[in-house]
Amino acid sequence: MKLDPFGESVIEDYRDVMRAFAIKEIPVELMPGDNFLFRRKIVFAHRDIERIIDAHRKGKEFAIMTGIKPSNNFHLGSKLVAEQIKYFQRLGAKLFYCIADLEALITNKIALEEQRDTAIDNIADLLALGVDASEKRAYFYRQSKQTRVNNMAFVFSNNVTNNMMRAIYGEKDIGYYMAALIQVADILLPQMPEFGGPKPTVVPVGIDQDPHIRLTRDIAPKHGLISPSSTYNKFIRSLSGDSKMSKRDESSMITLSDTEEDIERKVMNGFTGGRATVKEQKEKGGQPENCPIYELFLFHLEKDDKKLKERYEACKAGKLLCGDCKKEAIGRLKKMLMEHQRKKRKLMDKARSIVDSM
Repeated sequence: MKLDPFGESVIEDYRDVMRAFAIKEIPVELMPGDNFLFRRKIVFAHRDIERIIDAHRKGKEFAIMTGIKPSNNFHLGSKLVAEQIKYFQRLGAKLFYCIADLEALITNKIALEEQRDTAIDNIADLLALGVDASEKRAYFYRQSKQTRVNNMAFVFSNNVTNNMMRAIYGEKDIGYYMAALIQVADILLPQMPEFGGPKPTVVPVGIDQDPHIRLTRDIAPKHGLISPSSTYNKFIRSLSGDSKMSKRDESSMITLSDTEEDIERKVMNGFTGGRATVKEQKEKGGQPENCPIYELFLFHLEKDDKKLKERYEACKAGKLLCGDCKKEAIGRLKKMLMEHQRKKRKLMDKARSIVDSM
């Protein structure tokens, strides 16, 4: 097990992470509505989600806070966060969405002035996925232009020591520690007086980002603020079979901007949970639990639980071959992404306006 919010993370068993950091299993029966992310345990764990559900049921104010590093295109992992944004907005949350350009500067060495086009593209994806960007329901900002965030990070630095940061993040350059403190400020921004003061705030993240949540939860009470709640989604595997789809390897991830040719090439070259030969596959069956192609259906392409179960069982029984599964995934991805890109093109001007007004 390795958790590094600034680099590569390795998770072999999510239960080990939950035990190690006292993260609880998501209480599916308590989550309002029927959302497939919770039902299928794609969003599998939480910290203090009860605060958010209680605020929703009592009609009290609460927020959802997240963001994106403008370092590359949205990929299918990014889409999972957008689905959670929509879910919590429907429950009544106001979205605080950060363009993490200072983090991209520090960790990806991308100059601030070079990030604008990627930020616009990312926001257009978010809008096309159905996130409500109205002023009443959302607040967008760039880290580099949000003086409050940078001032807060400076104040919060009084609450940490070098040894503490090393224990959480490992040995890093000071810039990485500063980026972590800025993320603490991002997470606590919704509770500032100008935004209505302390309130429950949920932060949807991949499990590799939990170090930021733990640091924030340690700092928040020292400033009279409510420790953030969080939800954790499982990694969607990269097409190469690695445990996480990553922006660092574009050939092994499906981005929301991929062409039909990109989709076909990436999926056909993708790793599967199949056997070495067709004969062996038919005799022993496939291994969908280790298959990135099956996960495309689990996470994104098949919303019908019954049909998903049938696909799983057909693979295990050797009745469904990898080539056929890949072809179906390609067809569904093309349909989904071409429709998404059609919507996105119509929203580029709105995204540009949002980014340039930050």
